[in-house]
Amino acid sequence: MMIAAGAAIRRYGLVLIAAGAGVGILLPDLASATRPWLLWISIVTMLMALLRVEPAAFGAVLRQPRMALLILAWVTFGVPLLIWLVLTPILPPGSNWLAAAVLIGATPALMSAAAFALLLGADAALLTVVAIPSNAFAPLWLPSVAWLLGVSAQVEPWAMAERLAVLVGASFGGAMLVARCFGRSRLRDGAPAIDAWLVLLVSASAIPCMDGVGVALGARPLEFASMFGFVLMLNLGLQALGYWLFRAAPTRTALSAGLVSGTRNNVLLLAAIGPPGDSDLGLMVAAAQLTLFITPVLVAPVYRALRTQRG
Repeated sequence: MMIAAGAAIRRYGLVLIAAGAGVGILLPDLASATRPWLLWISIVTMLMALLRVEPAAFGAVLRQPRMALLILAWVTFGVPLLIWLVLTPILPPGSNWLAAAVLIGATPALMSAAAFALLLGADAALLTVVAIPSNAFAPLWLPSVAWLLGVSAQVEPWAMAERLAVLVGASFGGAMLVARCFGRSRLRDGAPAIDAWLVLLVSASAIPCMDGVGVALGARPLEFASMFGFVLMLNLGLQALGYWLFRAAPTRTALSAGLVSGTRNNVLLLAAIGPPGDSDLGLMVAAAQLTLFITPVLVAPVYRALRTQRG
């Protein structure tokens, strides 16, 4: 029974993740009530993802960090600059759509990107190495970009640093403790069960991430729908471009570059600019947060085809 349930969870995992976001939108009180638990859910999610990554994989990335540094530079500086260059001639000056798109591009990588990498067949070790400095740099970089755009972004550097330290320290420390207690061999044997738990944890994290989104959607459904379409195309376009730029790299590296190009920590950005219902900018970022849980099920067939094609 448990084995069959785990297999079903893994088979329909990406659909369950999208459904988790749907639950958060349909039950706004639940999303609000679970918001204080988001950090702890994120810690356990990252811990479980780290259990699926061999220490040798981290060692390989750190011994040859060139690709990690290139991807970090691309997602931190290249993406927001490219968005600004492409959209400035199209959108009017002072456009909230332009400001939101650039800020989304400047937002750091998702700390739990390793979980999505494992589910989509990308490189979890590489994305973890990219995500840590990306988030560490965010307290300086994100307010700077917001200032250049004339947008008010309230970022508390020490609070962000404390949150990052807790997330990284607890997840890495917990993963090391679990690996020491159970051994790498047993963890490898338990990979299917770990993957099933990853799906459930990411699905659970989607609920508090939708805090305020359901209310904003109900208040302005047509505007939210148009903004969602815009940021969804932005996300998918950036994933395609990230893959294309790093297509000469090994398949999993190129897929990782694509994934992190579009998958950003929009919860952090939303916290900096205010509740989603307060402004067009907030509503746009809320829509972008929703794409985080929707796009995996859309891109999974493409990622799978690319892995098969390239071997």
